[in-house]
Amino acid sequence: MPLFRIPVFLFLLFSFLTARAQTLHYTITRDFSDDGKKSLLDVTVKFYPKAEDTTWFELPTQMNWSEDLVRCFRNFRVEGKGGRYTRHPRYRHIVGVISQSAEPLTLRYEVWPNFKGEAVTLQNSSSPILQKDYLHIHGRCLFLTPLHYEINDFYDVSIDWLNLPKRWTIQTSYNSGQYHQSFRAYSLDWRNSLCVAGDFRIYKGEVLGKPVYFAIRGKWVFDDQTLFDVILKTIETQRLLWNDTDIPYYSVTMIPFVRPEKPTPGIWTGDYLGLGKYNSFAVYATDGCLLDNLIYLFNHEMMHDWIGLKINPGDYDSEAAPRWFAEGFTEYLALRNCWKAGFFDREDFFKRLNKENFEEHYTNRMSEISAHDAEQCFYYDQECEHVPYRRGFILAFYFDCAIRKNSNNEYDLHDFMLNLLEYYQNSDRSVDETFDFFTETLGEFLGEDPTPFLNTHAIEGKRIPPEKFVLPDYLQMTVSTKGVPQFSIKAGADEADFLK
Repeated sequence: MPLFRIPVFLFLLFSFLTARAQTLHYTITRDFSDDGKKSLLDVTVKFYPKAEDTTWFELPTQMNWSEDLVRCFRNFRVEGKGGRYTRHPRYRHIVGVISQSAEPLTLRYEVWPNFKGEAVTLQNSSSPILQKDYLHIHGRCLFLTPLHYEINDFYDVSIDWLNLPKRWTIQTSYNSGQYHQSFRAYSLDWRNSLCVAGDFRIYKGEVLGKPVYFAIRGKWVFDDQTLFDVILKTIETQRLLWNDTDIPYYSVTMIPFVRPEKPTPGIWTGDYLGLGKYNSFAVYATDGCLLDNLIYLFNHEMMHDWIGLKINPGDYDSEAAPRWFAEGFTEYLALRNCWKAGFFDREDFFKRLNKENFEEHYTNRMSEISAHDAEQCFYYDQECEHVPYRRGFILAFYFDCAIRKNSNNEYDLHDFMLNLLEYYQNSDRSVDETFDFFTETLGEFLGEDPTPFLNTHAIEGKRIPPEKFVLPDYLQMTVSTKGVPQFSIKAGADEADFLK
């Protein structure tokens, strides 16, 4: 055999073996009894194990405000020759399959709700919701995935839903109206998804040539089409804003949400909740939720497609504790988009900027806790929960104004964000691990090093004194008797300059 053929043969052999390893197949079977004693999903995942080793799977412990999710997973067993189920000796949320070869095996398990009753509240919003008329489940609470798959360049995933009532509709973060899903995954991010089925009303639209689906259930004070029109316009304006129109499919879901009768002291109990997901976002709302709040929520959650997903903030427990960036910059740019898209006018914009952010933050007793301390109490204290949102919003406004002033309004915060998008998307980078790039790029727009400022006001958490704000010529500031800066457009100035 000529020598030059040997590497080619080895390459093809390696490619064949690798291709076999890069597949996952799930079946999800609904098992429900009318007496309410049984409400579960029977799940199987067929995978290629680590040969002569243990393949580990990680169960979720907490998602957002929903805790003790390990209890949702029961009755593990392994199907296939040479496989045996095991638990991690130290961690209750890690389970494994011991295998004797690299031949495919199937792990079978059940997913149950971990709460009683039908009411969806803040505390159970991310738990599996498996009711008589519908199901609503987050991907991480459904799809257990071998941890070694994360190091693959890609792998193919297929999902089949079985035993759903014929009258039910179905929608997932992967497609709508189909009981089979298949796609290629490049990481484990696809599990940051949502699947719903049941008595949902599904609407289909199109934005810039790409399909958008809206699945909604329950009764509301506004009609479905009004909400869907808001969603379509939000998606269009934001995709044009980011010059990013290649998202092939998008899903939005909405279900009724109630305030608990006995809320946990200090925990947020508002009228709406949104969660950004893979190719989708999920909305929960009370029947009395105002349309303006949902408009803002839609814009916020859609903005997370870029700030949070494509621009990965990283670990919120890191030194930079970048929730102030992920949530606060999202809040500010979402509000600007609401104004630019015509959902809000100038009065709405400055009311939310001045009253709901500056005034609420500067008078909050916890407003100067460090970013790290704010993260520790984020899910357990309502005033603490608001801190990274408002602090980040104010920082975003500060930098937007400073960039405009330094560039004579040629550049703004969004230009900085586009630079971040180019650097972070389609990569393994995150803001917390490459914070030097974040500060250096921001410094190029500001004309000075922002590191001391960020250390003081983002990470240590000190409020920005009013005299530190640098404003473009068309904005003005007053200071209230409480020392809170308030902003407006100067008389005679053109608001289009700030809308640029």
